[in-house]
Amino acid sequence: MSSAAKRSSAIGSADFEMDQMAEAELQRLQRQKRVMENERVTFNEERVKKSRQQKKIIEILRREQEQLQDELNSLLVGPHAKRESELEQEMKRLEAEIESHTQLLEAEKGNLWELDGHIRKLQKEIDRLRSNQITDHRYNEKICKMQKDVVKLENRLEVAHKRAGAVMAENAELRQMIDHMLQERALFNDVWAKMVTQLNQGKKHMMDLIDQSTAAYDQRDELCNKLQLLKDRSQADKMAHIQEMRELQRKLDHDAKLHQFLGIKGQHRVNTELDMREANKKRQLQEQLENQLEEYNTILQRIRAFSTEEDVDKLASQFMKQEEENFALFNYVNELSHEVETLNESVQRLQDSIEEQRGLNESKKKSQMDTIESLEKELELQTEKADRANDIKVTCDEKLNELLTGVEKIFRLIRCDDAPVLNLLGIHKKVTINNVQLFLGIIEKRTNQMIATITYVEPPSKILAKKDRIPKFNVRESAKGPTKIQQK
Repeated sequence: MSSAAKRSSAIGSADFEMDQMAEAELQRLQRQKRVMENERVTFNEERVKKSRQQKKIIEILRREQEQLQDELNSLLVGPHAKRESELEQEMKRLEAEIESHTQLLEAEKGNLWELDGHIRKLQKEIDRLRSNQITDHRYNEKICKMQKDVVKLENRLEVAHKRAGAVMAENAELRQMIDHMLQERALFNDVWAKMVTQLNQGKKHMMDLIDQSTAAYDQRDELCNKLQLLKDRSQADKMAHIQEMRELQRKLDHDAKLHQFLGIKGQHRVNTELDMREANKKRQLQEQLENQLEEYNTILQRIRAFSTEEDVDKLASQFMKQEEENFALFNYVNELSHEVETLNESVQRLQDSIEEQRGLNESKKKSQMDTIESLEKELELQTEKADRANDIKVTCDEKLNELLTGVEKIFRLIRCDDAPVLNLLGIHKKVTINNVQLFLGIIEKRTNQMIATITYVEPPSKILAKKDRIPKFNVRESAKGPTKIQQK
């Protein structure tokens, strides 16, 4: 019973550990699933958002291209074509004139450069001739100076010779030191190679020892498990043997008491009636034994005929063998019943844990449903906000389109020059959110030109005297305008 309890407790602890590991793995997989779901949702949202933005941009650019292509076609065929051809011819003529003037200018620059070179050369020759004029005093000073320089250079040469000797001696010492260090380096490399080889051999030996120790540990673990099973089996056999010995001792005591009782009862007593009854009883017992013997002989003959075996010893040995097999089967059935009981207990524990896990799953499911409901409400709120933001965007787009249309009207109204716009935009000429700054800059320049022209035609006193003058006109800028124009 103690071995069975130990075995059941070991199985229970192993099942409990397996349940804990399964639950931890399930929680890890659930967390990973939630993270992957969130990443998938965010990726889909970003992809849809980017695709929408790209589609909108492509649609806007396509419409702009169509409009600008139509305008370009109309401009190439319309009345502007003749004016552009005339301007092109005029610009070619001006370019030819500029090129001719540029060539003349380069020729003049070359001539001036040659004259400057001749002037500098003559100036250097004059300076050289002036410097060659030497007096006697200067000549004596120059000789003294040269002698001093010679002495100084000789001293420097001697010092240099001494330093060179010291350096050569030092170089010789350094060469010897380098040769010695090279020898030591070669010796060190040899020792290092030997130590590396020994280290590799030691590592290899260590790895072999680790493999052997691992194999020995695994073998030891397996032998310990087998030894534990043998101990459990021997304990069970010992308990069965003790029980069997107790049963045999009880039978032996019973037989001894019965033998003592029958010995007392079997003492001869002188009693004729009792003797007669004993004689009758013996005769009946003998007849009964004879009948029983005949019956046994009949049964033996039937057994011989059934088993087709005449030898009684062989029949007895076969019977004993069969009985041993039956006893072994009985023990095996007992062990199987014990294992079935153990498995039933483990199944019951598993069912209890399954019920508990079902309760936990129900609570988790309920919390997840609450989370989903809150997320759906949040999604509805965000959808409403997105719709409102979309309405605001549509309104802003309409206002922006109106502003762009107004800018284009102003551009046409004040008759701005569209040649720079065409050069910068290529075939695009429609006012969009991307090129509105360019159009506004041209409008601003054109407005400044108009203001400057008005200021140039009419003095500031007359403009200020008008009733319908521009309200935010700057007098200082207008006063500066004519001077710039006049300077130009």
